[in-house]
Amino acid sequence: MKAQILAGLLLGSLAALPAAVSARPLPKNAQQTADSGKSASSADSAKEKLPFPNVPRITAEEVEKLIRTKGNVVIVDTDDSMSYGAEHIKDAVNIAYDPTVDVSNEDQTLQVLPGDKLIVFYCNCPHEEDSAPMVQEMWQLGYAHDKVKALQGGLTRWEQLGYPLSGTDLPKGSQEKGE
Repeated sequence: MKAQILAGLLLGSLAALPAAVSARPLPKNAQQTADSGKSASSADSAKEKLPFPNVPRITAEEVEKLIRTKGNVVIVDTDDSMSYGAEHIKDAVNIAYDPTVDVSNEDQTLQVLPGDKLIVFYCNCPHEEDSAPMVQEMWQLGYAHDKVKALQGGLTRWEQLGYPLSGTDLPKGSQEKGE
């Protein structure tokens, strides 16, 4: 009996371990989204809610127009440096999103972004899973909610529209090459 109780306590503590070890807490709505997705059937998946619904999105068309007209915009790629080097939106800066790093180290990098320009974060994710949390971090740093957005559809949408890209994995002559 004591062995069963001890095993139950041990298993219970191991189940809670990932949450205790995580360096970055999930935003409030991230867990709700994850929990609601578990019970959804494949028919419901098409109707599934976007993660981070409170994060404002901006379309690729709007961003491209801002870039083309030299609008006050900074584009931030949240992919790792290898993915960024291979392919990214032309003139984007790279600040990789990593949910396992200490937030305070990342915040020091984010704080150098200008507060007087629109900052658009994007990732190579179907629903802005990496860029939306960065928008929320910017809000926590005091940036205005209307000055920080996630690119709707991310890099995939940008590519579909044939907008300018840079990187080492692009076919020669098809887009801008390297930076």
